[in-house]
Amino acid sequence: MAKFIPSRRPKRVLAAPKDSADVPTKKSRFSFLKWVDPFTYVDLWVMPRVKRITESSIVEFLVNAGFALFFAWIIYSALGLAFGTSSPLVIVYSASMEPTFFRGDVMVLSKAVSSDNYGAPVVLDRNISGVPVFDYATTRYSAAAIESVYFKDLGQAVAPVKSGNVVVYDSYPAHLPIIHRAVMEIQALDGNFILTKGDNQLTNPTFDEDCGAIVGGLSQKPCISFYAVPVSSLQGKAFFTIPKIGCVKLWLFDDLASLIQNGSLPPDFRGIC
Repeated sequence: MAKFIPSRRPKRVLAAPKDSADVPTKKSRFSFLKWVDPFTYVDLWVMPRVKRITESSIVEFLVNAGFALFFAWIIYSALGLAFGTSSPLVIVYSASMEPTFFRGDVMVLSKAVSSDNYGAPVVLDRNISGVPVFDYATTRYSAAAIESVYFKDLGQAVAPVKSGNVVVYDSYPAHLPIIHRAVMEIQALDGNFILTKGDNQLTNPTFDEDCGAIVGGLSQKPCISFYAVPVSSLQGKAFFTIPKIGCVKLWLFDDLASLIQNGSLPPDFRGIC
């Protein structure tokens, strides 16, 4: 008779707990991202050489500040090349575009071209570059709002649009960058031009170029620019907005300066900036 031999169960061997250092953390998994940070290379290659010369924390701060400005210039230039404009980022400084955009918002710009939406085109059989708008067009208002622009050569009034592209242009004669909306396009013999206006009806009830007659280099009415803006001179059109991040610059260079000079914040100050 065969002898019964009970089978032996294999012993379970418990794995030793992993050392916490062996467990990958989120930080370690994404540690490769440090190579995207340009200051990683400053810490690796520049700071050791600086510390051989001096241990001054002031010098270290100045070196980091210098590289921060350099990297900002590189990024700004790269954005300009990518978006086809010399001004890829601009800050809204006033309340003239409320409620669409607010003071401190940063506008990301791309290249403005003639096919963009500037309003229904008005065709004029004349040159208008350097010619005050009042010489060929006058504005008609209704309840303090623009009703239409009357073109003398055509004997026709044209209503402005409210859906044109938001553009940045250099005003004349102040030569300040203005962020406003195109409300009308004029196709003249010497190129395409636009009339512009801020969205804020309280602070900007008229279009920017409604100056009245220009006499001795002075306008009869308060305005922003004497002439229709050439499309070819536009710095860009807005296609993306980053809310409020421009407030830091406004606090340092606009709000603080106003407090020191006038003892009050700028009249366009809203909320946090």
